[in-house]
Amino acid sequence: MSYFILADCNNFFVSCERLFNPKLEGRPVIVLSSNDGCAVARSQEAKKLGIKMGDPYFKIRNLCDRMKVIVFSSNYKLYGDISQRVMNVLLSIAEEIEIYSIDEAFLKFSESRTSENIFQLCMEIKRKVKRWVGIPISLGIAPTKTLAKIANDIAKKDRSIGVFDLTSPSVQKKILQDYPVGEIWGIGSRLRERLYGIEIRTAWEFRETEPTFIRRKMGVVGERMLWELRGVSCLPLDEPAPKKNICYSRSFGKVVTDPYELAEALSTYVSGACVKLRAQNSCTSAITVFLEAVLDAKEGTRRHYGMTTSFSQPTNDTSQIITAAKYCLQRMFFETERYKKCGIILLDLISQELVMPDLFLGSINSKRRKLMDAVDTLNSYYGKNTIFYGASGINRSWKTRANRSSQHYTEWKGLPVALAK
Repeated sequence: MSYFILADCNNFFVSCERLFNPKLEGRPVIVLSSNDGCAVARSQEAKKLGIKMGDPYFKIRNLCDRMKVIVFSSNYKLYGDISQRVMNVLLSIAEEIEIYSIDEAFLKFSESRTSENIFQLCMEIKRKVKRWVGIPISLGIAPTKTLAKIANDIAKKDRSIGVFDLTSPSVQKKILQDYPVGEIWGIGSRLRERLYGIEIRTAWEFRETEPTFIRRKMGVVGERMLWELRGVSCLPLDEPAPKKNICYSRSFGKVVTDPYELAEALSTYVSGACVKLRAQNSCTSAITVFLEAVLDAKEGTRRHYGMTTSFSQPTNDTSQIITAAKYCLQRMFFETERYKKCGIILLDLISQELVMPDLFLGSINSKRRKLMDAVDTLNSYYGKNTIFYGASGINRSWKTRANRSSQHYTEWKGLPVALAK
């Protein structure tokens, strides 16, 4: 039996903020989504106050003020950097790994190890991540990925240990008999109600149902969940693969009516998407530009526009893609509309090595490729937007609101300078 381990950072965004401000330990803390819209991370203390995931901030503002809840805007650059440090620790230990999200990773170890050895290894992982990075982490051990998710959920409830072993059949039965079926990984609200309709309310009842019956009700995906709960691994670790499409979009910090501001936003999003595009050594064959306009702010109604244009030859040249995005914007923009969001999608990505030279256009311009590599290198070393396109603007008054963002840095240049005399 192979061992699957789900390593999940505890209240990750909050833990990142506490890492740079230890005074926040023991205090209720929440982190808000883009534009300070809703709560996307909560400390245990905030959860006890009744703040739920996804609660709009305007609805809980009075509660936060009254209970002295510390509120932060999202600082994704910080969270991404800390995530990379956590994953580097896991990569140095795991035999196989699948990075599942910014704060989660599945680890896999061979059946040659014993259950006791795996448990001690998980305790060591927990200590190393805390000591080397400063982030608390919980780990769930099981013979399948679905059971590892459940084991991790149990581990989070007793953070003094932070590791739970669900490999034993007797322990599986005890846990699954009380585990709500709606909490199983992959079962959303619709499937939960469907299962409630056939008197299946716990993970154990789901596990003990006839597989052919589940297949008729939920298809092959549902049957796969059932076998995973029975300890039969049906979900291998996913190999990292280049993305087939890259999407980059944001809501504005205000309503935008100026076409020049929209062009700045689209140019900025294209620049960000192209960095990802070149990082995976890909080129795009087409771009979709979309806009979202506000019809009625109180009712939340929106109107959407979209346009796609293709390139004569696949490209990863930022300036060329910015030009295409502006071309689409010119044909979609209406002066009477009040825009709240826009974005771009780079479509039909292929490896840069597979781009065939055009009979008339030739191959990709080598000088432009070197220029893009130089820009990426400088921005990577000296910081984002050290060099940027003028089309992205300077003031950027349309940017997403982040009025409560922490000013933490994880680079050497962000450290304060102390002079001793």
